Amino acid sequence: MHQQPFWGRRVTDGHLIEQTPTRLVGLGVSPGYAIGRAHFVDRKKIKVPHRHLEQSDIESEVQRFQDAISRSEQQLKSLKNRFQSQGQEHDLILEAHTMMLRDDMLIKGTEQLIREQALNAEWALQKVVRGIKKIFDNIDDEYFKERRADIGFVADRLLRNLLGKDEPTLANIKPDSIVVAHDLSPADTAQMLNSSVLGFVTEVGGRTSHTAIMARSLELPAVIAIDELTEYVGTGDLLVVDGSNGRVHINPSQKELKRYQDRQATYEAEKAKLNAVKQGFAQTKDGHRILINGNIELPAETNIVIEHGAEGVGLYRTEFLYMNRSSLPSEDEQYESYRDVVEKALPGHATIRTLDLGGDKLADFIRVESEDNPVMGLRAVRFCLMHPDIFRVQARALLRASIHGELRVMVPLISRLDEVRAIKSVFRQCRRELEGEGVPIANDIPFGIMIEVPSAALIAQHLAREVDFFSIGTNDLVQYTLAVDRGNPHVARLYAPMHPAMLSLISIIVGAARGACIDVSMCGEMAGDPLCLPIVIGLGLKNLSMNATSIPLIKAMVRHISVSECENLVNEILELNTAESIETAVRWRLREMLTGTPCEPMLDALFDDPSMIGELEDY
Repeated sequence: MHQQPFWGRRVTDGHLIEQTPTRLVGLGVSPGYAIGRAHFVDRKKIKVPHRHLEQSDIESEVQRFQDAISRSEQQLKSLKNRFQSQGQEHDLILEAHTMMLRDDMLIKGTEQLIREQALNAEWALQKVVRGIKKIFDNIDDEYFKERRADIGFVADRLLRNLLGKDEPTLANIKPDSIVVAHDLSPADTAQMLNSSVLGFVTEVGGRTSHTAIMARSLELPAVIAIDELTEYVGTGDLLVVDGSNGRVHINPSQKELKRYQDRQATYEAEKAKLNAVKQGFAQTKDGHRILINGNIELPAETNIVIEHGAEGVGLYRTEFLYMNRSSLPSEDEQYESYRDVVEKALPGHATIRTLDLGGDKLADFIRVESEDNPVMGLRAVRFCLMHPDIFRVQARALLRASIHGELRVMVPLISRLDEVRAIKSVFRQCRRELEGEGVPIANDIPFGIMIEVPSAALIAQHLAREVDFFSIGTNDLVQYTLAVDRGNPHVARLYAPMHPAMLSLISIIVGAARGACIDVSMCGEMAGDPLCLPIVIGLGLKNLSMNATSIPLIKAMVRHISVSECENLVNEILELNTAESIETAVRWRLREMLTGTPCEPMLDALFDDPSMIGELEDY
C-alpha cells in the first residue's frame, strides 16, 4: 500500500537537526492496540547456488531434495501440533503448507529438472517456484493471489533445509515486543502463540494472506503493507500498533502514548463484553432481524464461525478440494466434505459455492491453452460449462449432501442468463441420474447465484426469475466496476466500496430481488466492514456473511442501530457524488448512532477524523 509517513521535527537552539517519521499508515488486518518495543525478524532472501551435476550425482541429489521435504514436513508437523494442543483454529493453514510439500507440480517438477537438466536441487526448485508464482499472478481473486506468498514460504523452508540454514526464530524475543519484518510466514506467526509478542507490522502482505488470517486467529493487533517500514523503525523503538485503523506510531509523545494506553484498556474491556453476548439473534432497535452467517474455506472452520456467533455458513469456497493434490477429488470425497459442512451448520443453512477456478489451476488434470487475460477468461461458471465432466462430479456430490441439512447451492461469476439455465440443466440431469440409482436427495434445494460483475447487476431483474436467491460478492464487483486491482499498489487507493456506482448497483440488485420475492445476501468484504454496515442495511440487505472474527462486533452493532436510521442515511448519501464524501458522511452519522453504546470504544479509531490523521506533533 502506498503511503506517506508523517514527519516529526527535532529542534535544538532553533535549528532543525533531524527529521524522523512519527507515524506510518498501512493496512490494518487484525484489530486492537499493542504498545511495545520493536523486535526485528530477518527473513532475507536466500542466495540460491546454481550448478550443473555430474550424471552420477543426479539420483543422490534427488534424495537430498526428498530429505529436505521430510525435514520440512516434520517442522510443520511440530508447529501444527502446537496449534492443535492450544485449540487454535488456523493450524489448518499449516496443514495447507504441508500439503504443498506434496504438490506434484512443485515436487515432481523439481525432480524432473534435476534429472533432465542436471541442475542442483536449489536451482531446480527456484525455477519451478517461479513458474508456479506466474500462474497465481494471473488469478483475479485476491484470496488466491495471496496463495502466491504461501508457495514462496514453503519454497523458502525447503531451501533452508537444503542449505542447512535455520528458520528465523522468536525463541529469544524479549517481553512486550512488537515484531517488525519485511514479511512473515504463517509458521513465523505460529511461533507467537503463548510468546511475549504483542503484535506485528510488515512491509508487504494482504488482508486475505494466511499470515493476516493467523493474526486474527491469535487476536494479535497487526498492520501490514507499510512501504519502507524497516527503513523507518529501529530496534528497540517504542511502537504503538493500531490494528483497527492501520497505523503505526514510532516513539510517540507521552500525551499520545497515554491516549493509546487508555484506548487499549477500554477496547479490551468492551471486547470481552461483546464476546460474552456474541451468540443469539441480531435484531435492530426497531425490530428487524439481520441474519449473520460465516465465510469458510475448509469444512473444519464451520465450528469456528458458529463459535464466533454465526447462525450458519453463508459462503463455503470449494476450491480447496481441488488444490495441492495430484488428482481431481472424487464424488465421494466431495460428498463427505459437503455433508460435514451441512451437518455442522444446523440448524442454520450452508451455502456452498461451486468451483471458482480457471483451467490454469487445474492444468495437471486437463489440457488447457494459455490465456492472455485469464482473469476475464475461462474460469468459474464458464470453466464448469466447458468441462461438464468435472462439474457433474461436484453437482452429484452436492445433491447427495442435501439430505443432511439445509443446503443452498450458489454459482459464481454469472454474467449471462443462458449460463444460469445451462447450470440448472446440469443439476436436473444429475438429479435424474441419482434418483434412478436410488440415491436420496432433498426435494427443495435453493439454487442461487453470485452477483459480482456489472452485467449481472444490470440484468438482475431477469436473473431473479430464474433463481431462488442472490449473493452479492462485493470484492469482485468493486474491482470489475471500477477497473481496479486492489493488489496493485499503484491503483489500490482507487478501490472504493462506497463509490456511488457501487451503491447504485447494489440498489439495483436488492430491488430486483425484492421484486421477484427472492432472498438477497452479501458475502464480500463489505458485509463485515463496520463502516459499511449502515449502508448495506439501509439499502435493504438483511442477510450478511463474513469472516469469523468480524461477527461479534457486527452483531453488537446491529443491536444498537435501527433500519430507519440506516435508510435515512442511505437517502442522504445517494445525493453525494464521490466515495470520499460518502465515507465522511457515513463515518459521522455512524458515530451519532453508536455514541454511548458498548460498540463505541471498539470503533474509536474508525471515528477518527481522516483529515486529522496527518496532524503533526509540536516539537
